[in-house]
This record gives sequence, C-alpha cells and structure tokens, in this order.
Amino acid sequence: MDGKRLALPARPLPASRLAPRTVIYHGSAGAFAHIASQTAFPDAQSMACENLFEVVDAVRSGRVEVAVLPCENILAGRVPDIHMLLPDIGLAIVGEVFLPIELHLVAPHGWSLDEITRVHSHPVALKQVQRFLDAHGLSPVAESNTATAAALIKQRGDRRAAAVASSLAAETYGLAILKRNIEDIPFNLTRFYVLAAEPVIPPPEQQDIMTSLLFEVADTPGALFRAVGGFADNGINLTRLESYLVGGQFVATRFLCEFEGHPDVPQVRRALEALTAQTTRQTVLGVYPMHAIGSRVRARSRQPSRPDGLRKGLS
Repeated sequence: MDGKRLALPARPLPASRLAPRTVIYHGSAGAFAHIASQTAFPDAQSMACENLFEVVDAVRSGRVEVAVLPCENILAGRVPDIHMLLPDIGLAIVGEVFLPIELHLVAPHGWSLDEITRVHSHPVALKQVQRFLDAHGLSPVAESNTATAAALIKQRGDRRAAAVASSLAAETYGLAILKRNIEDIPFNLTRFYVLAAEPVIPPPEQQDIMTSLLFEVADTPGALFRAVGGFADNGINLTRLESYLVGGQFVATRFLCEFEGHPDVPQVRRALEALTAQTTRQTVLGVYPMHAIGSRVRARSRQPSRPDGLRKGLS
C-alpha cells in the first residue's frame, strides 16, 4: 500500500478456503510447475500455458482461480521472469509450494549420451546442472521451460540434442532417461508462488506465516540499512531481500522483502512501523501460510546443519 501505513483486507479469510477448482501454470504438460500444481491442488483441474502474461491475465480475469509460478531455486537463485513481473503483476500471493527437483537427461529411445553435444532446457534448470554439462562437454541451449524442451527434442529428432526435464516430461513425450539426477547437488528445491486475484489472509494467531512486500527507499547512504533494521530489532527473520533497478539506472531503490510472521502480530507490526518510517512506498504482495517443506527448511537454516541431514528431515 502507498504511503506510511501498511493495510490488509479488513476481513481476513481463513487459509482453509484456498481450495481452487482450476489452476494454471506456466509451461507445458510435464513441467515442474505442472508437478507443483498437482502436488498442491490434487483435486483441481490443471491447465498449461506457454505465455506468462496470459497466465497472469487468466487469473486477473477470473477465468482461472489461481496460478502456480516458480520464484526461486536453491541452486540457481531467483527466477528472473517472475521477479521482474511481481511489481506490476496485479495478483496476490496466497500460498507457496516447495518442490524437490530431480533433473534428468532425456532423449528419444535408442539414443546414447555419447552422441549428445547440446542440451536444451529452461535457463534456470541449466544452471542447476552446470557441473554435469561441463564434465561431458555439452553446450546449453535455453528454452521457455523444461517440458517444452523435452517436446522439441522428440519433435526434431536430432540425435545430437537432448533435454533436461522431469521424469513426468519424459513419460509425457515418450522419451528415455539417459542419465538420472544430474543436478549439481542432491538436495535441490524450487519454490513456487500460488497467486490469486484477491488476497486470502490467514488469521494472526496462525503459526508459520510468510509475508511478501515491495518497498522503495530514497537513494541516500544508509537508507536500506535503516529500513530493514527494525526486523532485527524485533527478532523477525528476514528470509529474502532482492533489489530492482528503477528508472533505467544502475540504482537499486526498490526491493522485494519476505519475512516470517503476520503483519498484525505486535513484533512484526513494530518492524513494519520502522520500515514505513524509512521508505517512500510499500506494497503488500501477500500474507500466506508457509508450505510444510518451507517451514522445515527455514527452521533448519537457523541451525548449523548439513544438506544430507536436511534431506533426511524432508523425507
């Protein structure tokens, strides 16, 4: 919300009402967003869409109830297309989904890894298998999503090309898995936003709540430090802080901020009061329950631990 006050809907809705009948995701059948949609809403009808702007418009117009879009990966970081879209997306974040990612090298049956010279996939997926590509001398080729890459490999029939995709994509497009689990580390997660046309705000007393917001600060020394200092002062865990370059300049004055806690809880309210005192604009993107895996990941991130131990905790 603009100005010096962060406002939420006057009548919060229980998170249990988030049971959509229709879900749209960016990509083709077999994409990881498809898997995330089915995981989060197994009883809903899932629809694929190759155009990201059409995904957003489908939810804005009410043709579809929610969208599931990837926002960050534990290896590759933020998903640039979604990050850049957030300030003007016109939708509310109403949930999150954490999906364990297993990436496979897929190609038509009968092909061999020795023949492959190029690997097609989404740029974020390609970043997650960089060690494998380097070890085998394979050139990455960017496609719009992992499942589309798999479909193109099947369609074109070029024995020098393979795709990095899910096992569902391999099954969907009749491909063989040449090499399983080629991601750079065994513990690999992608986080997805669930977005709706209207906010669905859980009650303040509910545990494990995330808040996402945008804010802008003046381009002056110490402005960002003063804006976020209230989170540390009030014991609030700031989980994400990402910048935007505004006005065609190399000046970061707009930030995406995510933290644990409900805005109506006293200590969070105090942190937000400190934020609004130091910022020129604030927009709440969503207040929503943590995904079960996300809750465990964040809890363990506050403790010294090894990735293999975390994997055991997620099983």
